[in-house]
Amino acid sequence: MDLQKRIGKWEKTHRIASFIFLFLLTVFISRLIVAISDPNIFIKNFEIHHFYAGVILLIIASLLMLYKKIKFGLALPLSAISIGLIIDEILFVSGKIRGPVTYESTLLPTIIPVILVLLLIELIFYLSSKK
Repeated sequence: MDLQKRIGKWEKTHRIASFIFLFLLTVFISRLIVAISDPNIFIKNFEIHHFYAGVILLIIASLLMLYKKIKFGLALPLSAISIGLIIDEILFVSGKIRGPVTYESTLLPTIIPVILVLLLIELIFYLSSKK
């Protein structure tokens, strides 16, 4: 394997590792903040969850990457943080639909989508490294 391919593989591996780290850190920090206090904002009796902040961040990161106004180094943390916020909120909101739940009761079920996202990232990395 020549030097250029080895450097490219090293860089891709470290990008994936930093994405996973930021994703897991975001889920952990958002769980911690919500367990301590309720940071959701209310506007005219409409509760704005951190899911919406994640969606907005993901849209911004995607648009900036689309128009090449952002370097990949900034897009990676924006995407990882936004996906972490979205995944963290999904099960909590879906649990509320089925009945009243506490935020702490959704901690264990949140591990499942986190693991699925991590497996998906690893699968994509594996398939892209075979090419």
